[in-house]
Amino acid sequence: MPLRILVAVMLLWAAGAMPARAAEAYWHGVAGGVSATLAEAEAASARGEVDAAKRAINEAYFRRFEDAKLEAAIRKEISAKRAAQIERLFADMRKAVTAGDQAAVAKFAAEIRQSLTADAKTLDAAKVSPDVFAVNQ
Repeated sequence: MPLRILVAVMLLWAAGAMPARAAEAYWHGVAGGVSATLAEAEAASARGEVDAAKRAINEAYFRRFEDAKLEAAIRKEISAKRAAQIERLFADMRKAVTAGDQAAVAKFAAEIRQSLTADAKTLDAAKVSPDVFAVNQ
């Protein structure tokens, strides 16, 4: 990207002309990252690569769901019960990978995607900040 364009984008962002659009889709983007990583887990599981599938599920859960604060936002803005349900789905997906049950792997991945897509829509509509609160607060 040419420097002039980069500077123009940065100036628009600093002036407040861009954050609204970015904020409106922030949680949707986080949910999309989780979904993409779950797809990697599903593919690895289908190939019989159990360890790779579990690593991808852990990546989806710890780095994409927890570290990006989606879990915290759901817990705070929607409910602790909902966050716990989603956490359980990740655990169930790991168990299905271990068991080699591809139908269950796909089922749990779909349930996680559906849940996160719906919750991200709610969070984005409510304009919940990506800094829902500091980690370990």
